Amino acid sequence: AAADAAADARAVFRRGPKASNAPARAHDVPSSSQNHHHHLYSLRDKVPSTLARHARAWSSARGTSSANIPVAVWRPHARRAEVIRARGRVFHRFGCARGASTWLFPEECAFLVETERLALVYDETDESVVSVRGVYALMAREGINMDEYLTYAKLCRLGFAVRRFGASWTMDARESDWTLADGRGRWATQREDVLCVDTREAKRRRIDVESASASANVDASRAASAARRREATSRHWWPWSGAVEHAWLGPEIEKGVMVACETDDDGLAPVNLAPTFTVYQPNKNFSKKAPDDASFYVYASSAKPLTGRQSQALLDCAGGKPVRVSTCRQSTVVMFTIAAPKVY
Repeated sequence: AAADAAADARAVFRRGPKASNAPARAHDVPSSSQNHHHHLYSLRDKVPSTLARHARAWSSARGTSSANIPVAVWRPHARRAEVIRARGRVFHRFGCARGASTWLFPEECAFLVETERLALVYDETDESVVSVRGVYALMAREGINMDEYLTYAKLCRLGFAVRRFGASWTMDARESDWTLADGRGRWATQREDVLCVDTREAKRRRIDVESASASANVDASRAASAARRREATSRHWWPWSGAVEHAWLGPEIEKGVMVACETDDDGLAPVNLAPTFTVYQPNKNFSKKAPDDASFYVYASSAKPLTGRQSQALLDCAGGKPVRVSTCRQSTVVMFTIAAPKVY
């Protein structure tokens, strides 16, 4: 019975383009010797046997042998899990290589636990592993929302290698500051600059650099405003705009358009928005020491649509690569691509 259930499980849960055409086992199909008067396998006979086969498959014992599952221990000081027992090639596109060890982010732990490729514990002496619900709670404590995880998991299931934006695949074993490998944008850890808190000279240098940077930003913004004003005075926004005979395109409307074009956006707060994940094409020979070029970037969006300035900020961070914006509704991940070099 156990062997039959295992055979049913392999047939029902098989993957690939022919997954829906899994053949029935021999004793599920009436033979010609048993039913001489039946020449066709009727639908009335097929439905019960199919349901029985699926019931046996779903009731069979699933999972990998405990001896073949990698084990990781959660390290609160690093906000990562350290792999203490590796098996197979599970981690060739998961985790950060720090010396001879591999360290996993919470979303990586969740995906590997969910797909039964990792056993996570909070301490080496624990006899029970963290459940899927427990690893979801761990993600929530680390500030990772479910929309971000669902986006990450969908891309991993499609075969892509996915990494936090700006996070490195390798790390020096002698480095003690884990925040340096957290990533950029949404993943950047807010911390004090330890190089500028001890001496007044260092503070003065930092202030000088910030002042120079602010002055450069102001000069660039003023130059952009001047360019907009020159462009606005060189052409009309509509061929007949400003004409007295057009009440709805007359001087008052034209004046309002010119004022809008001449308005300086120095008062607008800068848009600090970066992609959420970097995505690499599937590659069985993927190397953490020499990773492939990024295929595209993904931004896990909230319920509020992106503005033009936010979309442009994402494209600027992507450096010419496409950016896909994902939204999640009832655990369904939908993505659309921003590929234009200039949207704002």
